[in-house]
Amino acid sequence: MPASSDAKFEIVHLEKPSDQEIDRITKVLNSAFEGDPFSSIVVGGYTDRPELVRLQTRQGVAAAGIGGTIHVLKADGDIVGAALWFKPGQSMNSTEEQRAAGWDEFMSISPDDLKSWWLDYFIPLMSKHSKEAFGTGKNGGVYPLEAWHLHLFGILPQFQGKGYGKKLVQFAEAEATKDEKDGVIVVETTTDVDVIIYTKLGFEIKKQIEVQSCLGNARVWFMMKRVG
Repeated sequence: MPASSDAKFEIVHLEKPSDQEIDRITKVLNSAFEGDPFSSIVVGGYTDRPELVRLQTRQGVAAAGIGGTIHVLKADGDIVGAALWFKPGQSMNSTEEQRAAGWDEFMSISPDDLKSWWLDYFIPLMSKHSKEAFGTGKNGGVYPLEAWHLHLFGILPQFQGKGYGKKLVQFAEAEATKDEKDGVIVVETTTDVDVIIYTKLGFEIKKQIEVQSCLGNARVWFMMKRVG
């Protein structure tokens, strides 16, 4: 939909999203990340396989709908942006139900080299470095399990640069503060521009690593913000 100054915008917590809402969020996020190099890396460069690309994004949305938290930006009732979170105690694809909602299908159609990259390299790599970057929470657990973890976040291109991304993050900050007086938000990001944006929002870099792929190396930054 085209951007309109007369549109009514709202941010809502989307509980128990329908298949149609999951599909819409998937489409929004893929539009938001079109041309992003890391989006090509996570599908092993198989960008000519639209169903693989769609399922890679959709599995994250579906998992957040079951075991996470989804906030959406709506314009006149249409979803034009979304943030997928995993609150303290929640984690991505940590249950059979979450994995059955999309991850298993994504893996089933992934070529062997992509499947191996995810299972043998990328997931263990991110787990190791997130623990080192974010450290231990106040309850003795390891972040990001004791934090609000931003898994994926995007807004349709025509609505970018208008402050709505900041409002989506602030919406989560308000909820995090309600949950805990000294809450923590963490995110991993992959571009210099995103690092600048998150820094302006009060995040600090805890670690930077290089991720290897068939398309070349990419950088990942681990960032954290304390709220409340």
